[in-house]
Formats: sequence, structure tokens, C-alpha cells
Amino acid sequence: MNGAGSRSEAMFRIKICGVTSAEDAGFAAASGADAVGVNFYKGSRRYVPPGAAASIVRAVRDGGATPVGVFVNERPEVVEAICRDLEIGGVQLSGNEPPDEAARLPFRRIKAVRLAEGLDVAGLGSYPCDAFLLDAGGPGEFGGTGRTLDWADIPGSGIRKAWMLAGGLTPENVREAIRVARPGGVDVASGVEDRPGHKDAAKVKLFIKYALEGFDSERL
Repeated sequence: MNGAGSRSEAMFRIKICGVTSAEDAGFAAASGADAVGVNFYKGSRRYVPPGAAASIVRAVRDGGATPVGVFVNERPEVVEAICRDLEIGGVQLSGNEPPDEAARLPFRRIKAVRLAEGLDVAGLGSYPCDAFLLDAGGPGEFGGTGRTLDWADIPGSGIRKAWMLAGGLTPENVREAIRVARPGGVDVASGVEDRPGHKDAAKVKLFIKYALEGFDSERL
């Protein structure tokens, strides 16, 4: 099923994920990212301990973007405690979080869905989130792999909720990805890095520029 249906606006049009320093976070926000993700999953190469995240979150807010806490199969009470302590108002659930646990979180919620596991479009709409993030992933992996999805095969038009596209996006391909898949927003981590967790400023700036051009062309 092709995703070239009507495009729903997502929570964020451009999200730069997996920042590990206040410098990178501030630059991404100041360059035009709507949201910046901080990864609190210990199994990630981009993990940031909650105790070291305050300056990163502050840099995101000071730059005019929204900080998003990224979690994988974490207990709701832990997610809530971290986000309240750091004043983070948005969370991304990138594991196998059951709906009842997600519904307990008093924040704006993004639910990551790994297409490598198959996608039950009909069943997505009932999940208690504000938007979905469609990613590549793989067995035992929770995003950030850099694998590119087949955009033409993404069943975006059947998802009755806002959704974002991730998975192998780069400055070079983000405009085409937006044209083909028609997501409401895009998310990038490895595609703007020179090494895991360290963003390349030039790539971040180009990604945001080309993503904005892609979304603007969709309005014509």
C-alpha cells in the first residue's frame, strides 16, 4: 500500500535525535529543528545519563525547540520522574511499551514503530499517543540503525494519526523521502553524525534546510 495519501501534520516537522552534548543540542535547535531527542536508553550508543542531561535539555529550550526524552521499555514511573525532574514535556517510546503503560504518562507521546517487524495499520490508531514514528530497526534493535526504508511501501495513508518518518534519512535524501512517503515530520540521528552521538554541524544545517524545502514543496 503506497503512502502517497493525504499528509497529516505531526507533532514536529523536524526532529534531530540522539544528541549527547549541549553544544550539538543548541545548534540543532537554533538551526530550525522543532524537537531534539535525548536518549535515556542505556543500551544505546547515544545514551545520556539523566544526571548529565540538564544542560542538554536547557540548550534545546534556549534554542527554541522542544526537548523529547527517548525511552525503551522503561517503567512509566521512571519515565515520569526523569521528565519531571528535567522539565521535559515530550517522550518517545521506542520499545515494546504496552498501551496501558503509555496511557499513564502525562506527556505528549510519540510511539516508534519498527517496520522490520511488520505493521498492523488497522491496529495503530488505538495506541494512546499523539504521533507515530516509523523506523527501520531490526531484531533486538530500537532505532538509530541508519537503515533506509522503502518509502513507496510505507502505508502512511492508512494511519489515522499523525506520523513521522525515520530510518536512514540524510541531507541528500530527505527531500525525496518527503515527496514519496508524505510524512508529517522527519526524524534523523545517524544521518547527521560524524560518529555515534556527535552531530556534524554542516549536515544538521543541510538536513533542516532540505527537509523544510521538502515540506514546502508539498504545499504547492
